[in-house]
Amino acid sequence: MSLACGSKCLKYILFITNFVFFLIGLGTVGLGVWALLDDDRILILTEVGDSGSFDVVSLIRTGALVLIASGGVAVLIGFLGCCGAVKENNCLLFAYCVVMVVILFVQIAAVVIAAIFQSKVTEDLKAFLKSRLSAQYDGDVKTGDPFSLGLDVAQLQFECCGIDNYMDFLSATRWQDKKNTSDIIPLTCCKFTNKESFYKDVNSLNMDDTSCQTSPSDENSNFRKGCWNAILEYANDKAIYVIAVGVAIGVVEVLCVVVAVCLIQAVRKSDEEESQ
Repeated sequence: MSLACGSKCLKYILFITNFVFFLIGLGTVGLGVWALLDDDRILILTEVGDSGSFDVVSLIRTGALVLIASGGVAVLIGFLGCCGAVKENNCLLFAYCVVMVVILFVQIAAVVIAAIFQSKVTEDLKAFLKSRLSAQYDGDVKTGDPFSLGLDVAQLQFECCGIDNYMDFLSATRWQDKKNTSDIIPLTCCKFTNKESFYKDVNSLNMDDTSCQTSPSDENSNFRKGCWNAILEYANDKAIYVIAVGVAIGVVEVLCVVVAVCLIQAVRKSDEEESQ
């Protein structure tokens, strides 16, 4: 069959776009399979990160399965789009449109559900973090405990202290048992001139005021600033970029459906002209 010039352009646009989807899908599947099958990495994570209810290995494996599933969907979309465009096959193009429309509806539903349950999820997450701090945080900057290490990193990176503020550490039983009697806040709640050294050599950290832990103030520490609000502020600042990416992806998906529908009509018209 012979398509008009404009229809041929749509055909190549659809092919190129979906070939990119196909390659991204293959890469995502490959990454997921690598993460799932790399036993050495999993064993290391088991030794370092498995503590209490925080099962890092299961988390990594779940993430790998999500990558494989999402990559598989992208491969399917790319395959249907590419083959449908190259072969000018209306069945494949129709299947491509159906899959894309379903994905669009799933994405819209996910956004609506997230908006509806946002308050409940954030409340539960905050309560969970506070309970883990009380039960698990040890305040040792050389700790092997994943939660303690994660909170220390957050406190340094976001210049904050505790979930709400330094008062959270009054109930941190492990830290209370290990700390010096005069300490009011953990070390990572203090202000440092070289906080980046924490990732290289914690012994080289330089505090603005060496009395910070025993006499915290707004000048030498972040003891009044909770990490929950600090991270939310950071997330809100970056939300515009996430929204922009999400909108861009949605627009591309809609345009792909529109192009596919136009191509279906062009192929159908061409078939009718040839049959006459």
